[in-house]
Amino acid sequence: MNDLLCNNPVMKIASLKRPYLESLTTHELVRLADGFGIEIPPELERVFIITEIIDITAEYAFNESGSAPRENPPLRETAIPEPVSLPKQYHITFIEVLLRDPLWVFTFWEIKSAEKELHENAGDFKGYQLKVSPLDPAGRSSKDDSFTVSVGAEDTAWYLGFPPGGGRFQVELCVLRGGESLGLAVSHPFTLPPWFNPAKPGSTAPLIRLSGVEDFQVLRNEDRLSRMKATR
Repeated sequence: MNDLLCNNPVMKIASLKRPYLESLTTHELVRLADGFGIEIPPELERVFIITEIIDITAEYAFNESGSAPRENPPLRETAIPEPVSLPKQYHITFIEVLLRDPLWVFTFWEIKSAEKELHENAGDFKGYQLKVSPLDPAGRSSKDDSFTVSVGAEDTAWYLGFPPGGGRFQVELCVLRGGESLGLAVSHPFTLPPWFNPAKPGSTAPLIRLSGVEDFQVLRNEDRLSRMKATR
């Protein structure tokens, strides 16, 4: 077993609760996960490492002496532990996406507190934005076909709409400093399947019409820039 446990024989696997795991460094979490035989992909965020460890330890049923788990341990009354509230922040910078359907993606993010404070206290801070870029088969992004969405400093999640043609994309969380857009975190690439051919009349299914796609438009960068100039 991992030396984080072996160095303390009194410690039971049942004691590996979230507060203790969150007190460990990411390196210690990876070592602990390795001791349980959990394969941790490179650059996996610590919040997901902690979840993996909690899931695997839940499968272990130790008896009172802490020996190997029995196949069919006897049922006994156990005290219900106090619920542990999740922290509001994990003090890491990341962005993730969840596909709702082929037209909509839910994205959520966090900016490390120290990093967020550094940017927002700077004199040239202009806000944050999400940059959506289509990817070619080689995984390269196309700047010409990308578009951006401005988000507030207190925002932590957003729904993004996509055209019905589908494709492969990535979402980048950026901070605007002066005239530059600086990348903070990039999502994993994701693929949206095409729903229908918008150039083909009568190809819209009832469910797609219900989604509101016929009233939906994605502004390209040149359209956004021209509109921004007009409002100044």
